[in-house]
Amino acid sequence: MKRILFIIALGSSALLQAQDTISMTLSEAFNYAKQHNGTYLNAQKDVLLSNETVRQTVAIGLPQISATGSYQQFLTVPGSWIKNFVTAPGAPDYIFLKFQQEFVSSANVAVNQLLWDGSYLVGLQATGEFVKMSKLAEAKSLRDLENNISKAYITAVSTQKNLDLIETNMRLLERSLFEVSQLNKEGFAEKLDVERLELNLANLKLQRQKLQNAILVTVNLLKMQMGMPMETQLKLSNNLDQLESTINLSDADVSNFSSANRIENRLLEQAIILSKLDQKRYKFSALPSLFAFYQHQESTQRPEFNFFKSNLTVNNSWVPSDVWGLSLRMPIYGGGATRSKIRETQIKIEKAQNDLSTFQRYATLEYQNSKNTYLQNLQSVEIQKQNLALAQKIYDKSMAKFKEGVGSTLEITQAEAELRTANNAYLNSLYDLLVSKIELKSAIGQSINQ
Repeated sequence: MKRILFIIALGSSALLQAQDTISMTLSEAFNYAKQHNGTYLNAQKDVLLSNETVRQTVAIGLPQISATGSYQQFLTVPGSWIKNFVTAPGAPDYIFLKFQQEFVSSANVAVNQLLWDGSYLVGLQATGEFVKMSKLAEAKSLRDLENNISKAYITAVSTQKNLDLIETNMRLLERSLFEVSQLNKEGFAEKLDVERLELNLANLKLQRQKLQNAILVTVNLLKMQMGMPMETQLKLSNNLDQLESTINLSDADVSNFSSANRIENRLLEQAIILSKLDQKRYKFSALPSLFAFYQHQESTQRPEFNFFKSNLTVNNSWVPSDVWGLSLRMPIYGGGATRSKIRETQIKIEKAQNDLSTFQRYATLEYQNSKNTYLQNLQSVEIQKQNLALAQKIYDKSMAKFKEGVGSTLEITQAEAELRTANNAYLNSLYDLLVSKIELKSAIGQSINQ
């Protein structure tokens, strides 16, 4: 029974561990980040907020209906002294009369409607442009997220590939060390040859340890960008060669540049549009505003609290009243504040136009630099691939010579170091090529998935 329980426990542990491990391609990492990255989720919330701002602005121009009710009881009923109109003998000169009843109640329904307000009409137009602004900001947030996820994913994959190469080299070196050790025991190899291989193996083990720690750091960075819990075990499905073919960049894309395709350019243009509408709103605020209103009121004054009684006398009745009218507001003088605000918005417009011109020049420079870097890295990958093939050929020949007894461990060690260096150089060039692809796509205003 103990053995069965132990097996069940091991199986459950393995199942839980398998459930906690998630394998993802770069595309799947994108999709996960869209649903969990806090910055991008907030950008989506900003779009929803801008839609609510539109509804609130539209509501200002719709009928505004309100109802009020009041109830009062005078603890001391007010009155007035008036000259006595009775001229009988002994009558006082003044008498105190109360014109107010002790209990007063009223109910009121009011309707107000904006008929004309220039600043409101401009505000309606501005809300639509504000929604466009928030959607552009959402698109920029998504593009930044894709760039960050791509770079973090590529870094993690590249680090893992370096670790794989180190472990491959370690296996080759361990095999060589075993063979040389056997030859040394038989007197066909020197002890110095064995020690050289042991030293190289120790250095590779140290590099492996550093890379294992680097993998933890890079994968955790990727999980943070994705919005994934740190305790989740993440496995990356794509290798560097797959990523290189996934992130497409044609010759037409490389030569197709216009700063107008950049989201930043559209954001700056949208900021200018909003500033101009803001200026227009201030100008229209100097025009008159026209409102219409209607009010219906019911009121009653009673000498006693009899609101829940029926068959009352006519003096207890509710008295209705209706009124409607127009209200015109004409700004005459506001101390020069409106003119100052108009000048202020004009300065902001000019600043935004300067920012747009500066960005366009910067975007052109960024495109040219990223294009040159990409073309250079593209050539570098081909050269490093040839160097890697040559280093592998040299290593294979060195091993063959040593096995035939005409080579030395020093020659093997040197060939192994050259092969490792060539592998690292090729991986680094491939990593640089992928990053330059991402940066060039960003410079020409393309999404990673395009």
